Amino acid sequence: MQGFVTVPGGELYYERTGSGAPIVFVHAGIADLTMWEPQVEALAGSHEVVCFDSRGFGRSRTEPVEFWPVEDLRAVLDQLGIGKAVLVGCSRGGQHCLDFTVDSPERVSGLAWVCGGVSGLQHEPPPEQSAVFDRVEELYEAEEWDALADLEAHVWVDGVLQPEGRAPAAVLERIRKLIYELETRAEAEPKPQPATLPAADNLDRVQCPVLLVVGALDTSGTIASGEHLARSLPAAERVDFPDSAHLPNLEHPKRFNRALLDFLARHGL
Repeated sequence: MQGFVTVPGGELYYERTGSGAPIVFVHAGIADLTMWEPQVEALAGSHEVVCFDSRGFGRSRTEPVEFWPVEDLRAVLDQLGIGKAVLVGCSRGGQHCLDFTVDSPERVSGLAWVCGGVSGLQHEPPPEQSAVFDRVEELYEAEEWDALADLEAHVWVDGVLQPEGRAPAAVLERIRKLIYELETRAEAEPKPQPATLPAADNLDRVQCPVLLVVGALDTSGTIASGEHLARSLPAAERVDFPDSAHLPNLEHPKRFNRALLDFLARHGL
Protein backbone atom coordinates (compact mmCIF):
# COMPACT_ATOMS: atom_id res chain seq x y z
CA MET A 1 0.00 0.00 0.00
CA GLN A 2 1.25 3.48 -0.80
CA GLY A 3 -0.12 6.98 -0.79
CA PHE A 4 0.25 10.49 0.55
CA VAL A 5 -0.34 12.02 3.98
CA THR A 6 -1.56 15.62 3.85
CA VAL A 7 0.40 18.04 6.05
CA PRO A 8 0.30 21.86 6.20
CA GLY A 9 1.92 23.06 3.00
CA GLY A 10 2.67 19.64 1.57
CA GLU A 11 2.16 15.90 1.16
CA LEU A 12 4.29 13.08 2.54
CA TYR A 13 4.68 9.95 0.43
CA TYR A 14 4.49 6.68 2.38
CA GLU A 15 4.68 2.95 1.81
CA ARG A 16 3.02 0.42 4.09
CA THR A 17 3.40 -3.36 4.04
CA GLY A 18 3.22 -6.44 6.25
CA SER A 19 1.03 -7.12 9.25
CA GLY A 20 1.50 -7.20 12.99
CA ALA A 21 2.75 -4.65 15.50
CA PRO A 22 3.57 -1.39 13.68
CA ILE A 23 7.13 -0.17 13.14
CA VAL A 24 7.82 3.17 11.46
CA PHE A 25 11.14 4.02 9.80
CA VAL A 26 12.43 7.60 9.40
CA HIS A 27 15.28 8.08 6.95
CA ALA A 28 18.53 10.03 7.14
CA GLY A 29 18.95 13.54 5.75
CA ILE A 30 21.08 12.20 2.89
CA ALA A 31 18.57 9.65 1.68
CA ASP A 32 14.88 8.83 1.29
CA LEU A 33 12.66 5.95 2.35
CA THR A 34 14.50 3.55 0.01
CA MET A 35 17.42 3.41 2.45
CA TRP A 36 15.31 1.02 4.55
CA GLU A 37 14.71 -1.60 1.84
CA PRO A 38 16.84 -4.29 3.57
CA GLN A 39 14.91 -3.74 6.80
CA VAL A 40 11.46 -3.74 5.19
CA GLU A 41 12.22 -7.10 3.62
CA ALA A 42 13.38 -8.54 6.95
CA LEU A 43 10.48 -7.22 9.04
CA ALA A 44 7.41 -7.32 6.82
CA GLY A 45 6.79 -10.97 7.68
CA SER A 46 6.28 -10.16 11.37
CA HIS A 47 5.35 -6.47 11.55
CA GLU A 48 3.33 -3.78 9.85
CA VAL A 49 6.12 -1.69 8.33
CA VAL A 50 5.73 1.97 7.39
CA CYS A 51 8.34 4.09 5.64
CA PHE A 52 7.83 7.64 4.42
CA ASP A 53 9.73 10.36 2.61
CA SER A 54 10.26 13.30 4.92
CA ARG A 55 9.24 16.76 3.78
CA GLY A 56 11.64 17.90 1.06
CA PHE A 57 12.82 14.37 0.21
CA GLY A 58 11.95 11.66 -2.28
CA ARG A 59 8.40 11.72 -3.58
CA SER A 60 7.06 14.00 -0.87
CA ARG A 61 6.03 17.51 -1.89
CA THR A 62 6.21 20.74 0.07
CA GLU A 63 5.97 24.49 -0.09
CA PRO A 64 8.72 26.58 1.58
CA VAL A 65 6.85 26.65 4.89
CA GLU A 66 7.96 26.44 8.48
CA PHE A 67 7.25 23.02 9.97
CA TRP A 68 8.13 20.79 12.91
CA PRO A 69 9.27 17.28 11.90
CA VAL A 70 7.60 15.82 15.00
CA GLU A 71 4.21 17.02 13.75
CA ASP A 72 4.85 15.51 10.32
CA LEU A 73 5.60 12.16 11.95
CA ARG A 74 2.45 12.50 14.05
CA ALA A 75 0.43 13.19 10.90
CA VAL A 76 1.70 9.94 9.34
CA LEU A 77 0.73 7.94 12.43
CA ASP A 78 -2.66 9.63 12.67
CA GLN A 79 -3.67 9.24 9.03
CA LEU A 80 -2.62 5.59 9.01
CA GLY A 81 -4.52 4.91 12.24
CA ILE A 82 -1.42 3.95 14.23
CA GLY A 83 -1.90 4.77 17.89
CA LYS A 84 1.45 3.47 19.10
CA ALA A 85 4.51 2.22 17.22
CA VAL A 86 8.15 1.30 17.37
CA LEU A 87 10.16 4.12 15.79
CA VAL A 88 13.42 3.52 13.94
CA GLY A 89 15.32 6.60 12.80
CA CYS A 90 18.74 7.15 11.27
CA SER A 91 20.75 10.40 11.40
CA ARG A 92 18.32 13.36 11.42
CA GLY A 93 15.57 10.74 11.41
CA GLY A 94 16.97 9.38 14.67
CA GLN A 95 16.87 12.84 16.20
CA HIS A 96 13.30 13.37 15.03
CA CYS A 97 12.20 10.01 16.44
CA LEU A 98 13.83 10.87 19.76
CA ASP A 99 12.13 14.28 19.77
CA PHE A 100 8.78 12.61 19.07
CA THR A 101 9.37 10.16 21.92
CA VAL A 102 10.12 13.03 24.30
CA ASP A 103 7.08 14.97 23.12
CA SER A 104 4.60 12.07 22.99
CA PRO A 105 5.95 9.11 24.99
CA GLU A 106 2.52 7.48 25.12
CA ARG A 107 2.68 6.86 21.37
CA VAL A 108 6.06 5.10 21.25
CA SER A 109 6.38 1.44 22.22
CA GLY A 110 10.09 1.26 21.39
CA LEU A 111 12.82 3.43 19.90
CA ALA A 112 15.79 2.44 17.76
CA TRP A 113 18.13 5.44 17.45
CA VAL A 114 20.64 4.86 14.66
CA CYS A 115 23.64 7.20 14.33
CA GLY A 116 21.39 10.15 15.10
CA GLY A 117 21.45 13.47 16.87
CA VAL A 118 20.16 14.76 20.19
CA SER A 119 18.39 18.11 20.03
CA GLY A 120 19.83 20.62 22.48
CA LEU A 121 23.18 18.83 22.82
CA GLN A 122 26.26 20.92 22.05
CA HIS A 123 29.43 19.48 20.54
CA GLU A 124 32.62 21.02 19.17
CA PRO A 125 34.15 18.84 16.44
CA PRO A 126 37.92 18.53 16.08
CA PRO A 127 39.54 20.95 13.60
CA GLU A 128 40.17 18.30 10.97
CA GLN A 129 36.46 17.44 10.83
CA SER A 130 35.44 21.10 10.82
CA ALA A 131 37.68 21.64 7.80
CA VAL A 132 35.87 18.92 5.87
CA PHE A 133 32.46 20.41 6.61
CA ASP A 134 33.74 23.88 5.73
CA ARG A 135 34.60 22.41 2.31
CA VAL A 136 31.10 20.93 2.05
CA GLU A 137 29.68 24.42 2.65
CA GLU A 138 32.00 25.95 0.05
CA LEU A 139 30.91 23.46 -2.59
CA TYR A 140 27.26 24.08 -1.74
CA GLU A 141 27.63 27.85 -2.03
CA ALA A 142 29.44 27.41 -5.36
CA GLU A 143 26.70 25.02 -6.59
CA GLU A 144 29.33 22.45 -7.53
CA TRP A 145 26.85 19.62 -7.23
CA ASP A 146 28.94 16.73 -8.52
CA ALA A 147 31.88 17.52 -6.26
CA LEU A 148 29.52 18.12 -3.36
CA ALA A 149 27.79 14.75 -3.83
CA ASP A 150 31.19 13.03 -4.03
CA LEU A 151 32.40 14.62 -0.80
CA GLU A 152 29.19 14.14 1.16
CA ALA A 153 28.94 10.50 0.13
CA HIS A 154 32.52 9.98 1.29
CA VAL A 155 31.86 11.71 4.61
CA TRP A 156 28.74 9.76 5.48
CA VAL A 157 29.41 6.38 3.88
CA ASP A 158 33.19 5.90 4.09
CA GLY A 159 33.49 8.05 7.22
CA VAL A 160 34.57 11.66 7.57
CA LEU A 161 38.30 10.95 8.08
CA GLN A 162 38.44 7.48 6.55
CA PRO A 163 40.17 6.47 3.31
CA GLU A 164 38.15 6.91 0.14
CA GLY A 165 36.59 3.65 -0.97
CA ARG A 166 36.51 2.11 2.52
CA ALA A 167 32.80 1.29 2.29
CA PRO A 168 31.17 -0.99 -0.30
CA ALA A 169 31.09 0.72 -3.69
CA ALA A 170 27.42 -0.10 -4.24
CA VAL A 171 26.40 1.64 -1.01
CA LEU A 172 28.59 4.65 -1.77
CA GLU A 173 27.15 5.08 -5.27
CA ARG A 174 23.58 4.60 -4.03
CA ILE A 175 23.93 7.36 -1.44
CA ARG A 176 25.84 9.62 -3.81
CA LYS A 177 22.94 9.44 -6.27
CA LEU A 178 20.43 10.29 -3.55
CA ILE A 179 22.55 13.22 -2.33
CA TYR A 180 22.89 14.59 -5.86
CA GLU A 181 19.13 14.37 -6.40
CA LEU A 182 18.51 16.09 -3.08
CA GLU A 183 20.99 18.91 -3.66
CA THR A 184 19.66 19.62 -7.17
CA ARG A 185 15.98 19.35 -6.22
CA ALA A 186 14.03 22.19 -7.84
CA GLU A 187 11.48 22.44 -5.03
CA ALA A 188 11.93 25.32 -2.57
CA GLU A 189 13.26 24.17 0.78
CA PRO A 190 10.94 24.04 3.81
CA LYS A 191 12.14 25.45 7.12
CA PRO A 192 12.32 22.93 9.99
CA GLN A 193 11.73 24.40 13.44
CA PRO A 194 13.57 23.32 16.60
CA ALA A 195 12.10 20.94 19.15
CA THR A 196 9.85 22.55 21.76
CA LEU A 197 11.27 20.11 24.33
CA PRO A 198 14.99 19.65 23.51
CA ALA A 199 15.77 15.99 24.07
CA ALA A 200 19.08 16.62 25.83
CA ASP A 201 17.22 18.18 28.77
CA ASN A 202 14.15 15.94 28.78
CA LEU A 203 15.37 12.37 28.48
CA ASP A 204 13.50 11.44 31.66
CA ARG A 205 10.38 11.46 29.47
CA VAL A 206 11.70 8.47 27.50
CA GLN A 207 10.07 5.44 29.13
CA CYS A 208 10.09 2.88 26.32
CA PRO A 209 12.82 0.34 25.49
CA VAL A 210 15.65 2.01 23.55
CA LEU A 211 18.22 0.57 21.16
CA LEU A 212 21.27 2.71 20.39
CA VAL A 213 23.22 1.91 17.23
CA VAL A 214 26.61 3.63 16.92
CA GLY A 215 29.07 3.49 14.03
CA ALA A 216 32.65 3.83 15.25
CA LEU A 217 33.73 5.54 11.99
CA ASP A 218 31.01 8.19 12.17
CA THR A 219 31.47 11.88 12.92
CA SER A 220 32.56 12.87 16.41
CA GLY A 221 29.27 14.67 16.97
CA THR A 222 27.16 11.63 16.18
CA ILE A 223 29.33 9.43 18.39
CA ALA A 224 29.09 12.01 21.19
CA SER A 225 25.30 11.94 20.87
CA GLY A 226 25.29 8.18 21.26
CA GLU A 227 27.55 8.40 24.29
CA HIS A 228 25.28 11.00 25.87
CA LEU A 229 22.23 8.81 25.39
CA ALA A 230 24.02 5.75 26.76
CA ARG A 231 24.92 7.69 29.93
CA SER A 232 21.52 9.33 30.32
CA LEU A 233 19.39 6.27 29.53
CA PRO A 234 21.05 3.53 31.58
CA ALA A 235 18.47 0.92 30.53
CA ALA A 236 19.15 1.54 26.84
CA GLU A 237 20.76 -1.26 24.86
CA ARG A 238 23.75 -0.31 22.74
CA VAL A 239 25.09 -2.02 19.63
CA ASP A 240 28.39 -0.79 18.18
CA PHE A 241 29.44 -1.23 14.57
CA PRO A 242 33.24 -0.87 14.63
CA ASP A 243 33.42 -1.19 10.85
CA SER A 244 30.69 1.29 9.88
CA ALA A 245 30.17 5.02 9.61
CA HIS A 246 26.75 6.68 9.40
CA LEU A 247 24.66 4.00 7.66
CA PRO A 248 25.20 0.61 9.31
CA ASN A 249 21.81 -0.62 8.07
CA LEU A 250 23.12 -0.42 4.49
CA GLU A 251 26.77 -1.34 5.09
CA HIS A 252 25.94 -4.39 7.19
CA PRO A 253 22.22 -5.12 6.68
CA LYS A 254 22.21 -8.69 8.00
CA ARG A 255 23.99 -7.73 11.22
CA PHE A 256 21.79 -4.66 11.63
CA ASN A 257 18.60 -6.61 11.01
CA ARG A 258 19.59 -9.24 13.57
CA ALA A 259 20.28 -6.58 16.20
CA LEU A 260 16.92 -4.91 15.53
CA LEU A 261 14.96 -8.16 15.46
CA ASP A 262 16.61 -9.34 18.68
CA PHE A 263 15.74 -6.03 20.35
CA LEU A 264 12.11 -6.31 19.25
CA ALA A 265 11.89 -9.93 20.42
CA ARG A 266 13.42 -9.22 23.85
CA HIS A 267 10.75 -6.61 24.54
CA GLY A 268 7.82 -8.30 22.87
CA LEU A 269 7.49 -5.50 20.34
